[in-house]
Amino acid sequence: MMHMWFWFGDNLGSFLLPGYNVITTPGFVCTCVGLSALAILYEGMKILQIKMQQNNVSYIRKQKTNSSENSSLLSKISSRPIGKQFPLQCMCWSMWCLQVFYWSIHTFLGYILMLAIMSYNVYINIAIILGGCLGYWIFGPKLIELNLERFQKRQKFLNCDEECADNIVNQRIGSTVSIIAEQLVTEATVEVHVPREV
Repeated sequence: MMHMWFWFGDNLGSFLLPGYNVITTPGFVCTCVGLSALAILYEGMKILQIKMQQNNVSYIRKQKTNSSENSSLLSKISSRPIGKQFPLQCMCWSMWCLQVFYWSIHTFLGYILMLAIMSYNVYINIAIILGGCLGYWIFGPKLIELNLERFQKRQKFLNCDEECADNIVNQRIGSTVSIIAEQLVTEATVEVHVPREV
């Protein structure tokens, strides 16, 4: 029976999956405990997702740095065998596929919890909320720390004093860049690096 309002009771009938019938009190308690554990796991998976993103970003930055250093040495690039570049691309693709797979599991878990909430059973809702709270209590400080680290890394690029802003306005980009492109780059850079009023 599909409820469209909050209700109390331990007889869920067929719940989430066909064949998974929750009709006894011990089965209902086990379902509540399992959903609480899934909510804790959902919060914990956020940390691993951020770490995987950080690893991918650092790997891509390292590859871009290496490619920009190598691009200035045309002779080394032309004499370099293609086979050495192929494993790096495979590694990049495998890291990306792993991150996509992990994201899909995390999203699937979130939808499972959402569907359980939509049963409108008060006890199920309380179990999931308590599990989410416990998960945030356990993993929240680490999550805040990782987000703060990301924010501080971005802030390093944005902190700029008046001298920095003047240098950016007065700098010239090279003769190979058109005047319009030079103006766009300068305006965008000044907009990002404008010093804060103290």
